[in-house]
Amino acid sequence: MERFFIPILTVLTGCCLVSASASGLPQADNMQFASNETRARSILTEGLESNDFAVRIQAITAASMIGSNEAMVARLEEFLRDKNVEVRLATIHALADLKSPQITEGLRKTLEEDNAPEVLFAAAKVLAGLEDPAGTTALIDVYDRKRKTRSSLLEQKKRSFFEEFHSPQSTLMFILHQGIGYVPVPGAGDGFSAISELLKEPGLSDRAEVLLLLSRTRSQESRDLLLRALHDDDWSVRAAATQVIAQTAQVELRESLVPLFEDKNQKVRLRAAAAYLHLSLVENQ
Repeated sequence: MERFFIPILTVLTGCCLVSASASGLPQADNMQFASNETRARSILTEGLESNDFAVRIQAITAASMIGSNEAMVARLEEFLRDKNVEVRLATIHALADLKSPQITEGLRKTLEEDNAPEVLFAAAKVLAGLEDPAGTTALIDVYDRKRKTRSSLLEQKKRSFFEEFHSPQSTLMFILHQGIGYVPVPGAGDGFSAISELLKEPGLSDRAEVLLLLSRTRSQESRDLLLRALHDDDWSVRAAATQVIAQTAQVELRESLVPLFEDKNQKVRLRAAAAYLHLSLVENQ
């Protein structure tokens, strides 16, 4: 994929800049928060620009938690032209999470130009959900059997071969049926695609799934559990903890995510960075 280098401070400007507020935080603290946000953006940018399609997917789904400003939508829309089908699908799901009217133009273009039935079907469903006529028309074509929704078996096998060749990571479809205690944040992405992507991971442990279940409601017990989980030796537990902290808008735990910017597992780093920026939006509401 042609790399579109956009300086991170330009791409994500306005997402989560921390400013002095009525809380009376010392200037030094404000500077520290800004520095952490810069580090978080840098981590996400590195993931988005990775040559590994699986890393790009992780970064795209993590970025969907941040917010739906124009620059973020434009940055994600670049991946609608990615050479990898799974990346394009992840991008559509991430854009849908942003719930922004800005996404319609890019999805319409995808509907016209993409050659993968799965991608076309995904774009049509999102557009139809936004009450866009192009999406509705495409779904009618699907109903009338004028459009395919899946590639041929031969094409799928060929695609799978090249994906496995280029990346050691693989995913198994596992759908999230029962969500965690989601707290909607105006201007921020839902993050549903990020948690769905986490649940697809073959390396997701039983303990990580238990953490997701036990932390669905906010309490002192679940807070203590999440704090311990951030230091767990299982990467999937750490990743699950960052996801829950973001989804349940626990701003008081935001700074606890900073050490994970240096985590040895890239999936944890990306989620920690996105969660930090998500919580910065929450604090500034």
